[in-house]
Amino acid sequence: MTVASSLTVRQLGILRPAHRETVFCQTLVVGNSVAAYTATLAILQAGGQVCWAQAGKSNGGATWPEQLRLQPATSYFSWRLGRRISPWEEGTVMSQSQQTFWTQGRSRPALRATPPEVASDNFEATSAPSPPHTRDSQFRQAIAPYLQNQQLMLIPQGRPIRVLYSQQRQQRRVHQVVFYDVTTQQQFQVHARLILDATAGARLQQDLAVASAATLIPEHEITVDEAIAPQRHEARGVFFTDSVALVMATGTSSGAKPHPVSVPLRSLILQNTEGFLNVSMPGCEPQLRPLFAHPRAQWALGEAAGQIAARAAQLGSLQALRQSPHWAWRLQQTLVRQGIPIFAFDDVALDDPDFEAIQMVAIADVVRTMRRRDLSFRPTTPITKAVLASALARLPQSPMPSPDAKAPLADVSANHWAKSAIQTAIANHTLTPEADTTFAPSKVLTKRQLWQVIQPLLPPSITVPLFSLDDTPARRRHLSRSLYPILQAQLSD
Repeated sequence: MTVASSLTVRQLGILRPAHRETVFCQTLVVGNSVAAYTATLAILQAGGQVCWAQAGKSNGGATWPEQLRLQPATSYFSWRLGRRISPWEEGTVMSQSQQTFWTQGRSRPALRATPPEVASDNFEATSAPSPPHTRDSQFRQAIAPYLQNQQLMLIPQGRPIRVLYSQQRQQRRVHQVVFYDVTTQQQFQVHARLILDATAGARLQQDLAVASAATLIPEHEITVDEAIAPQRHEARGVFFTDSVALVMATGTSSGAKPHPVSVPLRSLILQNTEGFLNVSMPGCEPQLRPLFAHPRAQWALGEAAGQIAARAAQLGSLQALRQSPHWAWRLQQTLVRQGIPIFAFDDVALDDPDFEAIQMVAIADVVRTMRRRDLSFRPTTPITKAVLASALARLPQSPMPSPDAKAPLADVSANHWAKSAIQTAIANHTLTPEADTTFAPSKVLTKRQLWQVIQPLLPPSITVPLFSLDDTPARRRHLSRSLYPILQAQLSD
């Protein structure tokens, strides 16, 4: 809860601290950026309370982040080289809230997501951004209820001038930011358990580096090689086990196809630093900074950071969040349930009934794309015995086979891509050979056959089949749908 003295001036949720006053809050967001807005809104929507210091010159009446005024939904990194948002980009990396925001207030035909190589010359397959005043109205409407109930306290004219921290045994604990009110020319400070730096160019981080006389290093720095997928002949950048956001980028040349880039939580956290989250600029090589400075990337970063901050507030701190078992997968599940894609697919829409299952099974590296050179999940592709064996072997708690349980199979060669998984499935009695020396790895399974294999592995709470039991082919979506409850049971502790 936000606490301030009786000297504080409050009006419709606008907070004007008195000279040398200290305001106490659970979470502080600093900055007048898209990331600041989306982080704040995400915290509020998750039920948290937040103090937002805009660090601008606004009096609270014109509070739209400057990034959107200067760059109204344009991007050098989009496949149209910045002029419009393509349905393909929108359907691959953009969250539900971002899609709604950018598309609201403009007329657009019913379109399906189309890869850029198909739609690059189709001007009707793009969507023009809504006018700035429409977005400003959306912004006001979104935060108005939280200002009225004082779940959000807005400080519109505080410019950060100093970051205060304590240090013990080389562990830094950031706890307070000193501000300068540009109107009254007075100083005040805000004390928070978690501070989100959403300033342009990571201004707070720079101030913290000066105050501590140290070089601040993120726990992970995203490299060009990790981000630029074409250099590795793949369709996406490196996926990290703690990925929390997706942004779209092009390669090193103007002719390169766009591809999604994953942002790990470690890139938002400084080494040996608690109570501080770098939202507006993740740790990365200098060549990648323009990518993350774009408004749509800022939206993704802020939205993810807001959800993370809300979860950290519930558990007490970021450190507590990352100490819980399987914390990354469970945090990613929270994000996915908010309509935020973490693993990029261009053929699984946010409104797909299996969106959550497909996302979470892919995040766990159990069932992903069939080819590394495209982003297609192919949810309707039938599954074979080899595919099922491979997925079962990738489950976190898949039992190891006994050493003497490997029988030679005439139709599974020594270099078969699923040989080890097939041997494991046979040894664990989850799959059986067709005969003494054949397995039929390419045999397409029916939904009834898939259920017979999966049902014994499901938690006891699943008593009803997850799909109709018939002799039609089982599809990849059925596989993810079946494996998801198993993953939840294994990773819930």
